Amino acid sequence: MTIFLFSASCKKFTDAGQPKNQLTSAEVFADSTDANSAVLGLYVNMMQSFALNITSGGMTLYPGLSADELTQTAANATVNEFYINNISPANTANGNLWTSAYKNIYVANAIIAGVSSPNMSAAAKNRITAEAKFLRSFIYFNLVNLYGAVPLVTTPDYSISSVVSRTSPDVIYSQLITDLQFAESNLPALASANDRATSYAASALLAKIYLYNGRYDLAQAEASKVINSGAFSLVADLNGVFLAGSSETIFKLDPVVPGKPTWEGYTFVPSSPSVLPKYALTATLYNAFEAGDQRKTKWIKLNTVRGKQYPYPYKYKQYTSPGTPGEDEVVFRLAEMYLVRAEAEANQNNVASGIQDVNVIRNRAGLANTSANDKNSLLAAIAQEKRVEYFCEWGNRWLDLKRWNLANQVLSTQKPNWTTNAQLYPVPASEITRNPNLVQNPGY
Repeated sequence: MTIFLFSASCKKFTDAGQPKNQLTSAEVFADSTDANSAVLGLYVNMMQSFALNITSGGMTLYPGLSADELTQTAANATVNEFYINNISPANTANGNLWTSAYKNIYVANAIIAGVSSPNMSAAAKNRITAEAKFLRSFIYFNLVNLYGAVPLVTTPDYSISSVVSRTSPDVIYSQLITDLQFAESNLPALASANDRATSYAASALLAKIYLYNGRYDLAQAEASKVINSGAFSLVADLNGVFLAGSSETIFKLDPVVPGKPTWEGYTFVPSSPSVLPKYALTATLYNAFEAGDQRKTKWIKLNTVRGKQYPYPYKYKQYTSPGTPGEDEVVFRLAEMYLVRAEAEANQNNVASGIQDVNVIRNRAGLANTSANDKNSLLAAIAQEKRVEYFCEWGNRWLDLKRWNLANQVLSTQKPNWTTNAQLYPVPASEITRNPNLVQNPGY
């Protein structure tokens, strides 16, 4: 089995050598330069798909439709299945999410297995391994939150990976925590443009994983590592948060397709003010912003078509870019760490500290301090801030509704055919056909 990694005109990658064109499970890298080139190829692979795969826009669009964030303005039967929460196991977009994830996991596994050259120092081997483990963990985090139990594959040996059964989320999270702890210890604190994995990027993902698993003290500690590092700062002007040089970015993915800086921009931003956007914000999301919230005026734009206004996500403002891209795909940013820490603090009854962190985000958006004054009101305030700060970013709303056990309550009032089984996407039918040990999620 071979995965091809297509090189692209990504300026920031060329300094370290062009990504490898081909990587096989049997390969042993000649030296650290060779291995580093393979890692760069993995970054390219993660961002080059027009199919909106799991690391190239798909985690924003499809969960945004499944939750209460987005609606489509033109009929598309494949996409509509996500909006009505009735996804066929044969749905091609869902299939792309799954297969793109495992293709890149395969490459990460092959890199980890291939770092055994005697010409590489122990430090170089550890760094390459740590970077591959971070990327693999990031992909698995998305997979487990979309599908629940999924096959945990840590080898490039196809004879093993092709028949792996589904692994419980608890076991997967345990593996991710181990891998990310290794990444924290063996990656540099910062990268020149934060477009490669770093120790702080590993801390950010660890903070999120600990939060999702109710390990609030550890979530608070990891978020604090990032916040207190002094390496990042909130951007005062919300229009600058997603720019290429943003001081808020902890980890991002560089554009690799010429003329298309981000898949969100290409997907959400119409080609002109008179064009109907493909996807519009739901009325419930558009009306969720408080008066005076600058996120509504700077991160949402309205196109008027045939007398009707269509609000659409405008965090990324470039539909296309013929020159040097001015925006990059932001994966983790500092604002999220404040909200992760606030939630962790609230759940440990550190109400005053949680309120302080929430106010940092509210004040940046032009709002007064929160009126929350106890644990329950603080948790409600955090849920509101997460909704309006992280709308249409990496499926955060969909994931939050599920982990807070609010999906049934919120979505049953907005989705006529909602069922609790819709909280997990179906395993693609083609994968069940290939692997006799895979079983389908309930309800499909």
